[in-house]
Amino acid sequence: MNHPILESSGYKYYTLVWAVICTAHVYVLFHSGLVIELALLDGLVHSLLFGTIAPGFWYLIRFVNVDKRDWISLVATHVVASLIAVVFWVTVSRLILTVFLVNRPEYLEFLQSTNLWRMIVGLMYYAVVVLTFYLIHYYLDLREKEDNELALKALLNESELKTLKSQIDPHFIFNSLNSISALTISSPEKAREMVIKLSGFLRYSIGKDSREMNPLGEELQHAQLYLDIEKVRFGEKLKTVYEVEDTCLNVMVPNLILQPLFENAIKYGVYESMGIVTITLSCELANGFLALSISNNFDPESIPQTGEGIGLSNIRKRLQLVYGRNDLLQVVKKEDIFSVILKFPLKELENERS
Repeated sequence: MNHPILESSGYKYYTLVWAVICTAHVYVLFHSGLVIELALLDGLVHSLLFGTIAPGFWYLIRFVNVDKRDWISLVATHVVASLIAVVFWVTVSRLILTVFLVNRPEYLEFLQSTNLWRMIVGLMYYAVVVLTFYLIHYYLDLREKEDNELALKALLNESELKTLKSQIDPHFIFNSLNSISALTISSPEKAREMVIKLSGFLRYSIGKDSREMNPLGEELQHAQLYLDIEKVRFGEKLKTVYEVEDTCLNVMVPNLILQPLFENAIKYGVYESMGIVTITLSCELANGFLALSISNNFDPESIPQTGEGIGLSNIRKRLQLVYGRNDLLQVVKKEDIFSVILKFPLKELENERS
């Protein structure tokens, strides 16, 4: 924890405070009958000396822990410290003034007669400085704890994001490896094509940070690798249509956010249907959002699925962690069309990009 005066810009305010105290000191002495020259020198010496030693009190409070509730030790420590500091202050100030004003016996007599009052004022200075330092200490300590909590929360969110990703990626990889294994016998060329596509997919996926943002166009290229792999297996049964405005391609979105949606469309559309399934991706910029929709037709007579499934549930959680909102994913099911709509707030996207 840095010193609030010596290791920051606080010295400016600290100097201003002691300038005010010095002015008040001079004012009181002058109106007590002391000539202005003597009052000014007295005020400067006493204020400058106490202002010089006061920052050292900070190191004292750093080692006197109030949280331990040992009030006797706390009070005893500050009583002893205050007496040492005040006696030192009064003694050294008097020696300095005696050197400069050795030929002013009337002032030296006045200085001697006001020792008690100066001790009382010194104790007041000590109390105010120490109390201020304690307040600063607890403020800085509270802010440090809040920063640590925010950092810990960010780490937890990051860990949860990675966990969510790890639940999605292996599912696709295992399915692809099983398909490659089957194709090595029935269609070696298709198996080779799938291996090449899968290696490209994994090169993109591995090493990506869960919080990284990529242009939508780049994410679409990566998603196309996944679809190409699936087309090797399903052939003409799987078709894809892109309805993407050019203005959408450079908008930043969370990485690897699309592949689980395509996986979901194939799992509940292509697998369950005997006919051709068309997966359509469309997006537009509207009302401060990048609105992206992935829809597919499905067989209405297939067994209906309840709930969102792990893929959509994980995407919803990931969007909530990244953007702090839980209203960015919508599922729409009409007749034989199943659609998933994602909304990415453009303001947050611009902040992430900057």
